[in-house]
Amino acid sequence: MKHHRVLVALGLIAALASLEACSKRGEHKKPRSEASQQSPDRADDKATRAKDQAAPTGPPEKVLLWHAYRDDERKALDKLIAAWNEKNPQVQVTALAIPFDAYVDKIQVAVPRDNGPDLLIFAHDKIGSWARDGLIEPLGAWASPARLRRFLPQTVKPLVFERAVYGLPLAFKSLVLFYNKAMVATPPKTMVDLISIAKEHTNAAESRFGLAYDATDLYQHAAFMHAYGATTYDDARGELAIDTPAAVAALSAVRDLHKKHGILPKGVQGFVITGMFNDGSVPMVFNGPWFSSEIDDAIDWGVAVLPTAQNGKPLRPYLGSEALMLNARSKVRGAALRVVDYLTSDEAALTRLKMGKQLVANARVYENPRWAADPVIRIFRAQADVAVPMSNAVEANVAWQPYSSALSKAVFGDSDVQDALSAAASEATAALTKLKR
Repeated sequence: MKHHRVLVALGLIAALASLEACSKRGEHKKPRSEASQQSPDRADDKATRAKDQAAPTGPPEKVLLWHAYRDDERKALDKLIAAWNEKNPQVQVTALAIPFDAYVDKIQVAVPRDNGPDLLIFAHDKIGSWARDGLIEPLGAWASPARLRRFLPQTVKPLVFERAVYGLPLAFKSLVLFYNKAMVATPPKTMVDLISIAKEHTNAAESRFGLAYDATDLYQHAAFMHAYGATTYDDARGELAIDTPAAVAALSAVRDLHKKHGILPKGVQGFVITGMFNDGSVPMVFNGPWFSSEIDDAIDWGVAVLPTAQNGKPLRPYLGSEALMLNARSKVRGAALRVVDYLTSDEAALTRLKMGKQLVANARVYENPRWAADPVIRIFRAQADVAVPMSNAVEANVAWQPYSSALSKAVFGDSDVQDALSAAASEATAALTKLKR
């Protein structure tokens, strides 16, 4: 445990050193407005306190926030905003829930027309494209090391694009292994063991299988991809890397789960997987934190870190960092940043954890023995330490659709693995060429 804490501390120091450099670089950029020239957080906080102590004058500043939260996450956010509005009459926040499937399109259409929100909550992978399109603004010196020190380093790193910080993290997400304790007494630590256990629960004629996950989704396939040393986009070299030997090995291992071992059902996803887990048709599922709210109360379930792959390397899923970002066209930047500070505070994070059931990004929350020992939170925290942050580069996005198509053709279709990946590489390269014109 002591060794683990030292490693975490060293990682935090390294991350903050890099991020401090990002902040300093941001100070030399030409500011977009007078609001962008605010001094670092110490002076900013002093001015904020003075403003709070002064008698309210004029109408309140209004901050609009867009999010895609539902259920418990939305309730926790609404509670925090209601508390803010009660205590801060001069800065009133309105939160608007946008359907997830429509969120990206609405941001890209509304912001350039000055109809968008001042603040937006979304996953970090869109930061690259939104930053280049001028939809979101870097936080500059305001994102100081003192502020960033609140968070787990791996949740901050994905928010850096071209050496500038574009948001503060709220929560993180990754895949883990969910299992039915009535069917699997001890979760497997290796894919070899998982395959063995899964075969005991597989009867294709009765639509019963040992493992379920959306194998045609690149987000879920990434755990195998990274275990074999593959990627979709090489950030260091600035080029696509789709049809490499490592990628072929990873996809071949997944193909075997369906075609050789027969433990993986064809084409299941979403609530179909939930239904199979709830009715006992499958004992093990790869899924994210959102899955826990879908499990039937009658199921005695547990979670475990993803097993090691067939090559002995750990499965390393994508890490998603959900963040608060600032609209580059917001006319209430100062007030919006105060709201960001509040919603990402340790106190607010505790509300989001307890009520919203979020895996919050704030490091201090996990120093509390109650949360550090929680059997679900503990596993997700451990998985986060080996997860790989999704690239936020604009170029990386072109790989998603072609790669998912290759997964479908190779895992459940008759396409050769190399041929499927080569076709995906050609399609992604053409899309990238078009993007750069």
